[in-house]
Amino acid sequence: MLFKGGINLAKSRIFLIACLVFIFGVALASFLPVGIFRFNIELFGAGILFLALTILFWQLKTAGNKPVFLLLLSILFFSLWRYGVSLPRNAPDKIWHYNGGSVILRGFIDNEPDIRESSQKLEIETEALSKFPGKKISGKILVTTGLYPEYKYGDEVELSCELERPEEFKGFAYDRYLARYDIYSVCYYPKIKIIGAGGGNLLYKKIFSFKAKLSGLIDMGLSEPESSLARPIVFGGQKGLEQTIRDDFQKVGLTHIMAVSGFNVSILAVIVMAVLLALGLSRGRAFYAAVIFLAAYIVLVGLPASAMRAGLMGFLVLWALKLGRLNKITNALVLTAFIMLLINPKLLRDDVGFQLSFLAIAGLVYVYPILEALWGKLQLPKLKGISDALLITLAAQVFTLPVLAYNFSQISLIAPLANLAVLWVLPILTVLILIALPLSAVLPALSFLFFLPSLILTKYILTAVKYLAKIPYGYMEINYLWNGWVIVYYAAAVFIAVKLQRSKLLKEELNGKI
Repeated sequence: MLFKGGINLAKSRIFLIACLVFIFGVALASFLPVGIFRFNIELFGAGILFLALTILFWQLKTAGNKPVFLLLLSILFFSLWRYGVSLPRNAPDKIWHYNGGSVILRGFIDNEPDIRESSQKLEIETEALSKFPGKKISGKILVTTGLYPEYKYGDEVELSCELERPEEFKGFAYDRYLARYDIYSVCYYPKIKIIGAGGGNLLYKKIFSFKAKLSGLIDMGLSEPESSLARPIVFGGQKGLEQTIRDDFQKVGLTHIMAVSGFNVSILAVIVMAVLLALGLSRGRAFYAAVIFLAAYIVLVGLPASAMRAGLMGFLVLWALKLGRLNKITNALVLTAFIMLLINPKLLRDDVGFQLSFLAIAGLVYVYPILEALWGKLQLPKLKGISDALLITLAAQVFTLPVLAYNFSQISLIAPLANLAVLWVLPILTVLILIALPLSAVLPALSFLFFLPSLILTKYILTAVKYLAKIPYGYMEINYLWNGWVIVYYAAAVFIAVKLQRSKLLKEELNGKI
């Protein structure tokens, strides 16, 4: 689109910039004082005003770039308004209005119970309070209770508890962490009574029930702690794993293999496709096979929102690999972020998984081709699958390292080695478990035999992690990380990446990749 006297901007470029402005606006809003959003009507009105001016100036041939700037201003105000709308409204029909007092409430369990070592956490969707019979009360609360009795998704419950507002502790913004799920009330060890099982969504009930049966088959076919590792690798989470084992995984930088996030799923998807290509499949066939594997995996873990987002990002990476040029997904990646933040703008600042997912994919898109070109320029041996796994891991970590250090106060110095030792196992292990599950369902007496290959691989992972975690100076504790260093790191990383892309040394190697 050509504006006379202005800059020649294609519609696709304007669309990309508009999405980036929205993302910037959401980021800005997440750091602004909450009091500003009392003026949500004014923010929305400003967005409408600049949108009207955009339409008006668009018709003028002498307008130059004014329509574009007005459009971007409109989008900026709409992004601020959207973030403000996502903040909780304190009203008598919301459960968080009663924080700080004792309540007797009725509701249903709205998610799978989160089983810990000595407790479980339940997300409960409130339906009513005893003090207001017949009045609809909505909003979620997070309940911490004992391991028994067992609860399941959809259970209707009545509980008596002290409602509390989530608070920050030990530098961790627990309140903001829960707010991304629209949870603004917590309750610890209340009296709970199950009064029915008719709550929730029927489809999710079926999925969670099926998932529970599959988890039972894994427990039947594998011993501990192998079964507690196999379950999170397939379904996500770390339920049942001992704290010492979880600590070892964090020390070696492998906790991501037990999380259904874009960070994990994207790397897994790329490795699956790399293995299929190494086996001789064409790029097109490898793409479709990897997509089928990815779709089956997302359904298998229960179709949670995080997994569906992760699956979408994994698909984008596979699509780029099919095209043969990773940078072609830039627009699609930005659009994906825009849509996710339009739905839930609190993800950008408060969801570490969301941050790691996009940063990992950015590393795969912009850093992986550079590392691959350097590998070729140095004429290092290309071992099928191994060199790809190493470069993929390094590329993802270039952009995720500061976020991991900032949020988890720990940096694994041997993460590339650990990922190289373990990542190649994951696609094989996942496929073996998927094969063993239906066979064990048909012939449960032979489940130990069907799961034997999985047992060997899970033992290998646990042994590798155990010994790698003992390597001296294998990880570094970060007690405090100044925000400025994070900014400096990313500025330096982007500068070096751009310089390498433009360097004569790598230009031939990068041709056709970036």
